[in-house]
Amino acid sequence: MKLPLPNEIPLEEICRGMGMPINAEPDETIKSLAQKASTLVLESAVPRMVWRLFPLAWKEDRPQLAADLPLEGRDICLHLSGCNGCVLLAVTLGPTIDLLLRRLSAGGMELAVAADAAASVLAEKIADEAEGQIRSQLPVGQFMTRRYSPGYGDLPLTVQTRLAAALDMQKAIGLAVTSSGILTPRKSVTALLGTADHPVKGHLAGCATCALRETCQYRKEGKTCAGN
Repeated sequence: MKLPLPNEIPLEEICRGMGMPINAEPDETIKSLAQKASTLVLESAVPRMVWRLFPLAWKEDRPQLAADLPLEGRDICLHLSGCNGCVLLAVTLGPTIDLLLRRLSAGGMELAVAADAAASVLAEKIADEAEGQIRSQLPVGQFMTRRYSPGYGDLPLTVQTRLAAALDMQKAIGLAVTSSGILTPRKSVTALLGTADHPVKGHLAGCATCALRETCQYRKEGKTCAGN
């Protein structure tokens, strides 16, 4: 399923992805670079999504998904607590973005870095759009948590392979997984979202177990993503 593109990618988020401190004001040169990167990425992206809703049972306080997808770790148990269903979601900006980033990397690195940041921001925005579409298609009286992606908290990246099989991602949207659990095309997002017949929010993993803790810009600024 194809997804619509936004009219723009927030420049402040691109600048943050380029390594600017949170709440710092970028100068005109950085803004111009971010704007150019945004334009190139929006021209190249072809976003698509695939998703499925699976029944979710519980055995010995662990979620049992009605798919061949073991859910390891404490954090995903907390995230899906109270849920009786689980949406598996995959979105991608498509291979044209990878081609764009490789082409830019062969030239000036500043624009390549900006475009990489812009593509990462756009991938999350597209995932937001996909999540919104799924929410609108749930039956009346059904609620859904926020996204929880492999590699976040203590949910290992190795989950990606079976998630890909459960969604038949490669056939559906051309999205594959390497032997190390990396998505290709690179600018893609997979996630699990719990569903229930009562309001559920899910659970944000703490910094201690997050796979991104060493590179997280929020941690460098003494903050957490929970409040952003």
